[in-house]
Amino acid sequence: MDDFRIDPPLVVRDTPRPRRLASLGEARAYVDEALRLGRPEVWREVNDRLRAVAGEEDALEAIGDLRELLELEDLLILPVLPLEQRRRSPR
Repeated sequence: MDDFRIDPPLVVRDTPRPRRLASLGEARAYVDEALRLGRPEVWREVNDRLRAVAGEEDALEAIGDLRELLELEDLLILPVLPLEQRRRSPR
């Protein structure tokens, strides 16, 4: 399942430049690195979810959990919408 695609890819704040997570394997590697840096327990829980993926539904849920965690930690870089989509969205 490492090759399961993340669509749209997650773009996270990283040094020296933002990092693009486009597959489950890349997401697992990113979380592994974050844990080595000493992230809180919630990161371990997300890591366990990513490691336990057995099918497409599990993968989607685990990636959703990672997306939420990245948003809470202010690490997720949101995509920029094209101008046409910005004008059409209700305010």
